Amino acid sequence: MFFDYSLQMPDKLQPTPGWWQTVPGILTGIAAIITAVTGLIVAFNALSHSGSRTEESRLASSSAAVGTTQASHTPGSDANPRVAAPTQVPLPEIHRVKLSGNAADYTIESAEIEPVDLERRSLRFSVRFVNGGRYPSNFWSSSFRLIVDGVPRAPTNSLNEVVPADSGKDGDVIFEVPAGTRDVVLQISSGDEKRRLPFKLP
Repeated sequence: MFFDYSLQMPDKLQPTPGWWQTVPGILTGIAAIITAVTGLIVAFNALSHSGSRTEESRLASSSAAVGTTQASHTPGSDANPRVAAPTQVPLPEIHRVKLSGNAADYTIESAEIEPVDLERRSLRFSVRFVNGGRYPSNFWSSSFRLIVDGVPRAPTNSLNEVVPADSGKDGDVIFEVPAGTRDVVLQISSGDEKRRLPFKLP
């Protein structure tokens, strides 16, 4: 019996190319790379947006905290009593004096006191000066002293006006007094003449 071995034995097995060497395999690999890169981009953007939202939330919280602090720190919340309104000081029965042969006429129009701090108060006199003389005259702080516990005090402001003859001007004279002071005397002078007006502080 004769067998044809050529039918049973192939001449030489041809090797099968790998999947990456075929067109579908190449396309599949490219698609996998694109998918991976896209995933990385999406993940990076998500992290960036999350960080931005976190920073915005932190800034918003800080702004809110600052606003709350400023709102709670309103004028008047400090211990400084400067925010208190001025208090009127009663005028004595005699609150007008004439010096220099009636040529210098001083009238205390009003007086008020207000806190400066826990230890001091500011005492303000509103004064009208009428020059009845024939020549211009000075209306200034040097004409005023406040006597506290027997010690004269100079004004804390600088009043310096020249008032023409037969004219008048208004001005303020301000002193500082200790917080517990109750009795003071306003001294007004012109040359060697002096007049004193007592005031009782509230």
